[in-house]
Amino acid sequence: MLHNERPLCVPKYALDGTVHRWSSPADGASRGGDWCEAVWLNSDAIVMTIGDVAGHGEPAGETMEAMRVSILQALLAKAAPSDALSAANDTAFALGDDGVIVTAIAATLDRRQGTLTFANAGHPPPIVMTAGGHGFAAKPLGDLPLGAFAKHHCSDFVLAVPDDALIVFYTDGITEHDRDVFRGEEELIAACRSIYGVPVPDVARAVANHVLRNVRGDDDAAVLALRSITSPYFKGLWTGACGPGGYRFVLPESSDAALVTRCR
Repeated sequence: MLHNERPLCVPKYALDGTVHRWSSPADGASRGGDWCEAVWLNSDAIVMTIGDVAGHGEPAGETMEAMRVSILQALLAKAAPSDALSAANDTAFALGDDGVIVTAIAATLDRRQGTLTFANAGHPPPIVMTAGGHGFAAKPLGDLPLGAFAKHHCSDFVLAVPDDALIVFYTDGITEHDRDVFRGEEELIAACRSIYGVPVPDVARAVANHVLRNVRGDDDAAVLALRSITSPYFKGLWTGACGPGGYRFVLPESSDAALVTRCR
C-alpha cells in the first residue's frame, strides 16, 4: 500500500495546469528521507527540488526537512541551482560527527524562456519524454552527493524544454524498488509512456502507481512530474564550442530534447 501521497497542484495557467508531487515513506512511517517540492518564485518561474537522505524513519526525516528547507531558501533567494546545492552541502556536512550522505536535484523552471535549469548532486537523472523519444537528462554527468566533503561544487545544466515534453524527477525508491535499477528504469520509461498525452489528474501519482503496482519495496520513494511549456527561444541548435550566453549543447541519448551545460 502506498502511504502519504502528497499531490501539489500549482495554478492552472502554468505548465498546462500540472506540476504534481508524490511521496511515500517506507513502512508506513509519518515521514522519511525522501522529499520533493515545487514553489512559485514569481509569475514566470517555479523552483523545484527532489532528494534522498540515506536511511529511513524519523532521523532521516529530520535531516530531510533541513535539506529541503536549505535548498528551497537558496532557490527562492534566486541562487543558481548549483549554489543552492553547495549551501545544502554545508548543512549536510555539519550534521553529526561524520555528516550525512544526501543526493539531490535543485531546479528552476523559466516559463518565459522555456528552460529548465538544474544541478544534480549524485541523484538519479530526470527523464524527459516527448512524442518522438525519451532520454535521461545528463545521465553521465551528475556530480557527487552532498555531505561527502566539506565543499561541494557542481554544474548547472539548462534544458531547452520541448513543446510536448513530460519531465519526471524521482528518487531511487522508484527505480530500485526491487533492487534491479535497469529493470526499474525500464518500468519508469513504460510508466511515463503509458500516461504521456493522457489527461490523468495527478501525473506523479500515476507514475508511482504504475511502477510500484507489483512490488512496493522497502525504501522511501518520491516523484515530481510536470508537463512542458512552449519554448519559442530555443528552436534551433547553436554551433561551435559555446552558444549564446555561454552554453553548449549536449544531446541526451534517445531523446530529441536539447540539453545545454554551462561552459566553464
